[in-house]
Amino acid sequence: MDSNVKMKYIELLKKEISPALGCTEPAAVALCAAGAAALLDQKVKNVVIQVSSYILKNGMNVGIPGFGSIGLDLAGALGAVCARPEKELLVLDNLSEREREEAEELMRQGLISLDCKKEKTAKIYISVKVYGEDHTAEAVIEDKHTNFTRKIRDDVVLWEREECQIQETTSVDDITLDEIWDFVQEVPGEQLSFLQRVVDMNMEISEEGMRNEYGIHVGRAMFQESKLKLIGDNIANRAAGTTAAAVDARMAGCTKSVISVAGSGNQGLTATVPVIIAAEAMNSNTDALYRSLALSILVTIHVKHYIGRLSVLCGCSIASSIGVCAAMIFLGDGSKEAMRAGVRTMAADLSGMICDGAKPGCALKIATSVNAAALAAQLALNGTGATKRDGIVTDDLEETLRNLGKLGNEGMSEANDEILKMLLDKKTTKMCG
Repeated sequence: MDSNVKMKYIELLKKEISPALGCTEPAAVALCAAGAAALLDQKVKNVVIQVSSYILKNGMNVGIPGFGSIGLDLAGALGAVCARPEKELLVLDNLSEREREEAEELMRQGLISLDCKKEKTAKIYISVKVYGEDHTAEAVIEDKHTNFTRKIRDDVVLWEREECQIQETTSVDDITLDEIWDFVQEVPGEQLSFLQRVVDMNMEISEEGMRNEYGIHVGRAMFQESKLKLIGDNIANRAAGTTAAAVDARMAGCTKSVISVAGSGNQGLTATVPVIIAAEAMNSNTDALYRSLALSILVTIHVKHYIGRLSVLCGCSIASSIGVCAAMIFLGDGSKEAMRAGVRTMAADLSGMICDGAKPGCALKIATSVNAAALAAQLALNGTGATKRDGIVTDDLEETLRNLGKLGNEGMSEANDEILKMLLDKKTTKMCG
C-alpha cells in the first residue's frame, strides 16, 4: 500500500477520535452557548436555544455530567455561564461551584428557553442567543457538533462560514472496506500507538459503570448470577456487558470523559470496548490490539459516511457494531473474505435498529448489537453468513452499505419526526398527569 494512502487513514483516525464529556448533543449545546457567551463579554441574563429535531430527540432524555438532571436547557445554561468554547466537547468538565449555582439559578428563574427550529435545517443545527445587560450575542453550530458557522454580536455578523456544508477530508468515494482491511494489515504498528489513550479512557468509564448502579445498570446485571443462568460467561457476553456498563454510566451523567468516534461517545465506546475485551480474551498482543481497534474505528467511520452523523438509524448499533464484527474477525485470524461475509450478515441482522434518542436504554441496544457482532463474526469465521438473498444485502459490499444509508436517509425520512412527537407527547403527559 502506498505511504500516502496509509497516511490518509492515520489522519482520518486522529481526526475522528476525540475526548468528550457527557452525551454529545448536550455537550454541543453547551459549547454553542459558551461560544455565544464568550462574545457577549458580560454576565448572561437570558439564554434562547434553538435546535434541530435530531438534536432535540437525541439530547432531551440524557443525564448532564455531575447533575441529577437531564435537559438541553440545563446544558445551555452551563455553557453560557462558563463561556469557554475552547474546551469544545469537554466544555462541561471541571465547572466551578459558582458556575453550577449560576446556571441553576437561571433555570429556576425560567431564563433559559429551548425550542425546536421549525424551518428545514441540517440534522446537526444549534443556535444559542444570549442576552446581557446591554448587549446580545449569538452563535450557530451546524453539520458537526463542534463546527461554528456563525457568530453575531448586537446583530452584527462578526464571522460567518461561507458554506454551511462541511467539506469532509474523506468521503464514501475515497475509502472502501477492502482498503481499510489492507491498511490495518500493512501499517507499521508503532504508528497506531496513539490508540492507547482510547483504551485507557474508555475502559475507565466501563469500570466505573461496573462498580456503581447507573441508569438501568445493564452491564452489571449481565454479570450477576440469576436463578436460570440465562446469560453465560463467554467472550460475546463479556464484551456486551462491559460495553453496556460504560454506556450505563455515560447516559446517567457520569463525570468521566470518553473517546468519541465520528462525533459520538457511545459510538466510540461501542467501537472500542468490545474489541479490547475480545483481544484480552484471545491473549492478543498490543500490536494486534491496536490494529483491531484501528479497523473497528475506521469501519465505523466509513459506515457513518453512508448513514450520516445523525440518523434515524442507531449509529452505535449499526455502524460501530459492524466495526466490532470486522475487528473480531481480524483477531480470529480471519480473511478479507470473512470480513466481507461478517459485514453482510450485520447488515441483514441490524438494519432496522432505530435511534429514539440518547437515554439509559441505549445500553440495551448496544449490548444486543455487540452480541450480534460476535455472532456474525463466528458465522464468518466458519465460512457462512447472509447473502444477496437476504433483504437489502447485495454481493457488492459498498452497495450493501449504500442501501443502509438509503434506508435511513430516504426510506425512513419521516420516522425521526414521528419518534420526536412520541417523546414529546410522553413528556407532556407526564407533566400533566
